[in-house]
Amino acid sequence: MKQFLFITDFDGTITAQDFFVQIINKYKPELAFFKTTKRGVNLLSDVFSNLNLSEDELLNEIKQVPFDPSFSDFVEFIKSIGGKVLILSAGARYYIENKLKMENLDDKVEIMSNESFYDEANGGIAFVENKNDEFYDEIFGINKLKVVQNFKEKFSSLAYAGDSYADFDACRFCDFKFAKNKLDVILDMFYIDHHKFDNFAEIKAVLEKKLK
Repeated sequence: MKQFLFITDFDGTITAQDFFVQIINKYKPELAFFKTTKRGVNLLSDVFSNLNLSEDELLNEIKQVPFDPSFSDFVEFIKSIGGKVLILSAGARYYIENKLKMENLDDKVEIMSNESFYDEANGGIAFVENKNDEFYDEIFGINKLKVVQNFKEKFSSLAYAGDSYADFDACRFCDFKFAKNKLDVILDMFYIDHHKFDNFAEIKAVLEKKLK
């Protein structure tokens, strides 16, 4: 029997704020949106490079990222019904992985994101580009739609939670759609049925009824 797969974005979806915004505000205000035309991995590379932070200092920044306190219980709920949770992010795997460790979730959730590591030479995060990866995307590093299409026939049903336009294409091909912030507005504009949410406790309440 095929399993249920819950796919979720990380920044701004599980967290209250994108990690790169936190870093921009504190260390690189010159890279604010209105001052740069870069986006995707190119923008993130600029944000996370040359921070001149020790790894302990960088980990402390990651620790400060506001994390949805209901997410852990949500993960246990999905596991209890025989499902899986996948974090699908165009951010850096380095900070996502470390944040999950801090929340004791690193062995309970799978991650698909841009490979990255702490770069001691510049005190920041460096990205590892792999153009041969089947899900490679020139702008965002990972193509979320391709990932969803790949899993479409491997699982009984898919759910998706996101917060921005970058989640739109992937989200609309899933059976259950959960949206906040910009993604909620965009799905409304296209008259696509979805559930608006503020936290994962609300998503759990919906799925408890839908997956009976």
